[in-house]
Amino acid sequence: MDIGRTVRELRQKRGITQETFAEALSVSVQTVSRWENNVNAPDLSVLPQLAIFFRVSTDYLLGLERSDTMAKLLKTTETLELASREEAEAMVLKFKGVKFPVLKDYKITAQGDKVILEVTKEFNSDLDNMKFQ
Repeated sequence: MDIGRTVRELRQKRGITQETFAEALSVSVQTVSRWENNVNAPDLSVLPQLAIFFRVSTDYLLGLERSDTMAKLLKTTETLELASREEAEAMVLKFKGVKFPVLKDYKITAQGDKVILEVTKEFNSDLDNMKFQ
């Protein structure tokens, strides 16, 4: 397992500096340098954040699989049946208030006495600019 080399390769492939990477993960530059030079390994609690940041699995980070063979969920379209237009609009506001996944489009239609809300969400939108807690 050479997680440091993997982290360095993924960071360089994205074209970001250690400083930018460290800031995005809320760790020090020294911490990133220690990971990449295999002085220390990332804490177990940080692995999911690294996986999300680089859009790979934790297994890939640990050297257990290849990321280019992974299926990735990019977009979903959901259709919801609601009691009223107001309820549909309230649901849209909830979706807009969430950072991930990103609401990209929606349509509210009436079908008889039912209201249909169709929402499209993207899962890869703006991940590069998200701060991880």
